[in-house]
Amino acid sequence: MEYFQKLRSLLNRTTKRHLLLLVAFSIFVSMVETIGITAIMPLIDITMNFDNIHSNQYYQWLFSFFGFKSDVNFAILFGLVLFGFYIFRGGMNLLYSYVMVKFTEKLYAQTTQRLFKTYLSMPYQVFVNKNSSYLTKAIVSEVTFMTNVVSAVLLMISEFFLIVFLYAVMLIASWKITLIFTVIVIINTI
Repeated sequence: MEYFQKLRSLLNRTTKRHLLLLVAFSIFVSMVETIGITAIMPLIDITMNFDNIHSNQYYQWLFSFFGFKSDVNFAILFGLVLFGFYIFRGGMNLLYSYVMVKFTEKLYAQTTQRLFKTYLSMPYQVFVNKNSSYLTKAIVSEVTFMTNVVSAVLLMISEFFLIVFLYAVMLIASWKITLIFTVIVIINTI
């Protein structure tokens, strides 16, 4: 907790706002990942048995809404839409990685600059009494560590929400099997 207080004191208002936006973007990316993971199942369901198109109310509604004449055409279009979604998902992951790296690099530059200005404003006697390797370590190593921690925390937030969303989808699909699976995982973990 103390580390987060120090981090808060190092960040200015704009950087905090960008960090919150990045957390929100992490949650959005987790939702897109969840959709990407779960969207493959309907395609498998359709391609394994075309009769499922007419027995499932959602597939049947899409089939009739778009006026398909052939089950094969419906399955092909469904696959193409899924392929397009996976391209979108890849683009989102690429954009998320880019934005996160840009944020952490900017944070690194701002923090090193602030620390360097602080060291330059030290009284001469204090500066002379300090070991220069300590100052260099503080500027380079500690700031690198801080940006790595921020990056890791953002990735953990994204993965946490991915797990939560996947668990929610599993509960919606079959809450009994999900609870049995949860109990088995807990017992196996213990």
